[in-house]
Amino acid sequence: METPLVSIIIPTFNRAHLIGETLDSIVAQTYKNWECIIVDDGSTDNTVEVINKYIEKDTRFQYHHRPSDRPKGGNAARNYGFEVSKGEYVNWFDSDDIMLSNFIQKKITHFHYGMDFNFCAYTLVDENLKFLKDVSLIDTNNLYKDYALWKLQIVTLSVLFKKEFLKGKKLFSYNIKRGQETELFLRLFFNSNKEAYKIINEPLFLYRQHKGSKTHKNKVYKKEYKESVALIYIDNLRKSFLLRDKDLISFYYKNLIVIWFEALAKKDNKNRLLIGRELNKIIRDVSIKKYVILTLLLKFCELTNNPSERIKYFLKKITFDNLKNNSI
Repeated sequence: METPLVSIIIPTFNRAHLIGETLDSIVAQTYKNWECIIVDDGSTDNTVEVINKYIEKDTRFQYHHRPSDRPKGGNAARNYGFEVSKGEYVNWFDSDDIMLSNFIQKKITHFHYGMDFNFCAYTLVDENLKFLKDVSLIDTNNLYKDYALWKLQIVTLSVLFKKEFLKGKKLFSYNIKRGQETELFLRLFFNSNKEAYKIINEPLFLYRQHKGSKTHKNKVYKKEYKESVALIYIDNLRKSFLLRDKDLISFYYKNLIVIWFEALAKKDNKNRLLIGRELNKIIRDVSIKKYVILTLLLKFCELTNNPSERIKYFLKKITFDNLKNNSI
C-alpha cells in the first residue's frame, strides 16, 4: 500500500495541561508517514515547553506561532497550518482530543481514486476521557442536506481531505465569530456527488466535551454570534431555493425568523435589519406576493414590538403555502 504524507494540523491556546495526551496519541499511530503542525494562537501558559519536548524526540512535530498579521482565533491558526503543510492529505485536529491508534491508517486505506474527502465516526468523552456515547454516521446520497439538518454529525476532526481539493478554496472564514466549521463544510459539501466522499462508520477518535461550555454559550445572547449564525442561514437559504428542497427551505427560513424575533426582543437592530433585508431580497425573487406580505408583517411586528403568537406562526409559514404544488 502507498504511504502518502498526511498533515495533521492542530491549533492550540493554553492547552499545556491537555495537549500532551493528544500528541501521545499521534505518536502511537500505526500509520507512520505524517507531519504534525501545531500552530499556537498566543498561549500564555507553558505550551511551548511541552511541545518542545516532543519536537526534540520526533522531528515529525513542528511548532509555529500564528502570524501577527492574522486575526486571533483558532481558524486563523488552522488556515496558517494548511499554508505551511506539505502533505498530500490534510486532517485538522484539536489540542484536547485523542486519536485511536488506527485513526490515520483507516482513513488512508479507505481513500480511493476520485475521492475528495472521507470522514469517520467518533466517541464523545467527558473532560477525564470517560465514555459518554458513540456518534454514528448514516450513509447518505445527499451529504449537504443531511449535514445541514444535523442528521450527519460531522465535526472538523472527522474529515480527511485531499489537499488538492482544498487548494484555491476559501478555508475557515474570519468574517464570522461562531459556526466557522459549519459554514466551511456547507460550502465544501454543496453539490458533492456520492463518488467524492466516503463515510467510515467506525469511531476513530475521542471527542472531549468540556462541562457546561456549550450550554452556557447557547443561553447567552451575543450579537456577534447571532450575526454569524444568521449569515450562515441566509447563504444556505439561497442555496436551498436553488436546490428547490422544501425541507431545507423550511429549516433555514424558520430559524431565521426565530433569530429575527430574538433580535427584536433584545433591541439588536443590526441583526434585525440584516435578516429582514436579506429575507426580503430572497423572497422577492421567489414571489412578489409573499414579499409584500413578509414586508408588512415584519414592519407590523417592529411597530407593535409585541407580536402575537398567531403573527409569529404566520410568519413562519409564509413561504410554504404553495410548496405542495412545487410552486416555489
